[in-house]
Amino acid sequence: MLLTVLNYGMTVTIEIINNRALNLLSDMELLDLIRLSIPIQSVSIPSSKQYDHLAGALKLSDIQYEYYQKTLEEGRNEWDRDIF
Repeated sequence: MLLTVLNYGMTVTIEIINNRALNLLSDMELLDLIRLSIPIQSVSIPSSKQYDHLAGALKLSDIQYEYYQKTLEEGRNEWDRDIF
């Protein structure tokens, strides 16, 4: 078993990978186990509904769509190549 002793007041950075973690952190703060530097209420989680109105908004023909996808892929590949 690995046990690490942390000092009180130590700052730890975590990455939230699941919305349930926010609930756990909020509960831990209410129990005075931790102090969050950003209140949970101020963290906004974008919902997919916010972007639903964008689906299909371009209204491209098949040829335009293929050209658009090819251009996007070329642009992404630019990041992979060396610039020196």
